[in-house]
Amino acid sequence: MFFSKLFRKDAASCLEKGEKLLAAGRFAEARLSLEDALERLDAHSPEGATTAAVIREKMVVAGNRLAEMNLQEAEHCLKSGEFAKAEEHLNLTLDLADDVTIRDKAVKSFALLEKQIPHVHHHEKKGGCGGCGGSTSQHSENIELEDDGLNDMDRFELLVRPLPGDLPERYADLGEEFAGGYLAAHGGDQMTAEKVFERLLASGESDILLYELAILSHQGGDGRRCETLLRRALALNDTNPLCNLSLVQLLTENGRFTEAVPLLERMVERDILPDQAGMFLGEIYRVQGESDRAIAQFSQLLSTPLKREAAERLVGLLETTGRSQEAALVAKQYLKGCC
Repeated sequence: MFFSKLFRKDAASCLEKGEKLLAAGRFAEARLSLEDALERLDAHSPEGATTAAVIREKMVVAGNRLAEMNLQEAEHCLKSGEFAKAEEHLNLTLDLADDVTIRDKAVKSFALLEKQIPHVHHHEKKGGCGGCGGSTSQHSENIELEDDGLNDMDRFELLVRPLPGDLPERYADLGEEFAGGYLAAHGGDQMTAEKVFERLLASGESDILLYELAILSHQGGDGRRCETLLRRALALNDTNPLCNLSLVQLLTENGRFTEAVPLLERMVERDILPDQAGMFLGEIYRVQGESDRAIAQFSQLLSTPLKREAAERLVGLLETTGRSQEAALVAKQYLKGCC
């Protein structure tokens, strides 16, 4: 009996092994064990369909964690000039990730890579349901504007339309010269864009102009100037959602979590991108090892448009803290197939 248990390879043992590997953060091995469990599962048994759903959701968690690791490697390769390796890691990220936030970051990193290697291309995962959830990005630039027959103002309108709150109208009110600078920035001509924004800023302070200059500074590697400009913009208009979120991103990039947390808390209190701010708070708690606070934070987001992303993080946290039953319930309720 002992040896039969030791060497058994049924679905239950593979699932048990996969869960342990997942909890230990060994995501690649976990995914393989979970795939084995799925292959060995008797789908015709009464509990087969339910177990299969649980296995698939755990595979989603493992895939997203592996995708995050590949995304981090890709960003490191981009900074160090290893563009071929960056392309490989980004393609792996898109293959592995169901989390739309991770996929959105990968697509944006590909845009940066394409400026270095014009022929680079990325492939999308086919048949997945990653796009069924809502993204935390408020202004994802997934709009094809080349050779579309549109004039410059039409292109400008398409680019600013997804911005949050009243920003599309406020951007449009800045006029044609600003629109030209904005299109230059999005076309990669940072020098022209900066000249336009600086010239307009000389005529009067504007949180939007300061924000756009801050983004150009960040792209140019000048984090200090970026922060100065963002804080000037917030001094003019502390409700600008992009300024708030960008300052938080800048602080967290540099590990300044204690400064980012009160900003995020104020954003939630004042209803400034509250769901995105809540996700950031949960991530900071998770990174700092405050599992209970992170679990509480992500649990609050299960009733928001970001419930899928919150559930994915919540399942991983519950698994790593030994609360597998709760993790399975969250996965069953919020991460079941949506396609």
